[in-house]
Amino acid sequence: MQQGETFGKVPDISFTDFLFSGFEETSSYKDRPWIVDIPSGRSVTFGQVKEDAVKIASGLARLGFRQGDVLYFVTYEVARLFLVKVGVWLLGGVVRGCSQNELPDDYARQIKESAVKFVLVDSETIQVIQPALDILKYDGCIISLDDEPIPGTTHISKLLADDGSALKQPTITNPKEDSLVILNTSGSTGNPKGVVHTHYSIVENMKSLRNLPLEDSLIEFMINYGLGIFILAMHYLNTGRTIYHINKFERGTYFDYLTTYKPRSILFYPHVANWFARCDDQLETLRDANIIKLMLVGGWVLDPTTADLLCGKLSNTHLIQIYGMTEIGFSTSTKKGQIKPLKLDRCTSEGQVVTSSGMLLPSYEGKILGVFDKKRVGPHELGELYVRSPCIAKGYLMPGNKMQKLTDEEGWFQTGDIGIQDEMGNIYIKERARFMYKHHMDFVLPSEIEAVLLEHPDVQEAGVVGMPHPTTNSSSRAFVVIKKGGKRNEEELCKFISDRLHYSKHLHSGVRFVEKLPVNKGGKLDRKALRQFALDNN
Repeated sequence: MQQGETFGKVPDISFTDFLFSGFEETSSYKDRPWIVDIPSGRSVTFGQVKEDAVKIASGLARLGFRQGDVLYFVTYEVARLFLVKVGVWLLGGVVRGCSQNELPDDYARQIKESAVKFVLVDSETIQVIQPALDILKYDGCIISLDDEPIPGTTHISKLLADDGSALKQPTITNPKEDSLVILNTSGSTGNPKGVVHTHYSIVENMKSLRNLPLEDSLIEFMINYGLGIFILAMHYLNTGRTIYHINKFERGTYFDYLTTYKPRSILFYPHVANWFARCDDQLETLRDANIIKLMLVGGWVLDPTTADLLCGKLSNTHLIQIYGMTEIGFSTSTKKGQIKPLKLDRCTSEGQVVTSSGMLLPSYEGKILGVFDKKRVGPHELGELYVRSPCIAKGYLMPGNKMQKLTDEEGWFQTGDIGIQDEMGNIYIKERARFMYKHHMDFVLPSEIEAVLLEHPDVQEAGVVGMPHPTTNSSSRAFVVIKKGGKRNEEELCKFISDRLHYSKHLHSGVRFVEKLPVNKGGKLDRKALRQFALDNN
């Protein structure tokens, strides 16, 4: 068992009390932006956060918002959105968001199961959510964020014009039970679930984040309803840092944003890191400008080839890998070099080189159990990761306002991720358990084959699935995006794999070349969609 450092007992206070506990220290930054929504050009400064949030809370109270009510949002914006969130929390309310591209039935299900009283939209998303509101015959309040009011909604300007006098601070009597936020899972294992975090679990997450080596500014393009931006944005508010948000990632404008806003750090998903690491000319410009000091990779595990490319081309920039889940928060992180950037630790497991996801952050315990026998395994033995922590959410929201507990009787959460742990306590995540498949009697992890494919100089991205086979159970097929100017050569790529991996991991079902790979709402390779595409085009 490995345990991270602990900070002691979590105080029994509300999240907003904790959030603003050191806020006087950030008053010196009052003119500095806390959040910048790059596409809309809107921003919120530290000096206006609390004042505007109080106005919004008071305005919501006049509209009938009460402690425990739920506000549901579907929007592309983040600056005003986070002001509204803080206003809701000042009232003792709960927030839940969703993708801007869901089906009406999915919106309706989430609104119904969350007993939503208030809905927040913009001019784009009102079109997609309105059919769901019609299905439910929704007659609650709708708030709009655009510069111009949307007919039939309460415009944000009305809330911001309130004098703040209607705000009556709620009494959070049980931080361990009182809900704060409902976060949707990425949907990598099925339909997104609503994960209920309490004041207690989020305060502990915030305390644990103090161990991350963050810079004073960050540019990211995370989904605005997920765990990542929620936790980081609140941590940045609590510590006086600036976050720049891009709501839709586009390769053509990404480097322009970096040179325009000059963030000290960037956060991206591995599939974007794969592309980023191979943009030689743009990286040379960034290196010469000495802008980026820290690269954070989250959402999944970076392959060794891409990690080495990033460290080589941005040699003065630290590379940090973090691991987490919606249910448990950010639970591990690699370390930052004291004097110069460090390469990510790595180990070899069954012939595959895997980069480290780091050690457990404070207040987390971890253990690796055998996938089938559930017995504890030793260092460098493959198994499934379990974690225990006060950061873990209260449960999954179920119909009828019921809660499905996430942990067993001893408080352990089964992550569903396969990995190993070394003697020093470093954790190496290899694959989701449900994405493994068998070739004859051998288990195959598609990420192993993908990592080797990315070593090939012509490969930009790769995704591997197990195709049904009558005699071998499954056989591997790769879907590959070739770099600009690279060669499409199936035979060469198949040989590239067979020269480096065990026979069970060869590409017996060949290679298919595609323009892009499917990505889920959480920014990860959508293996479910990729497998369906493979079956439909077999």
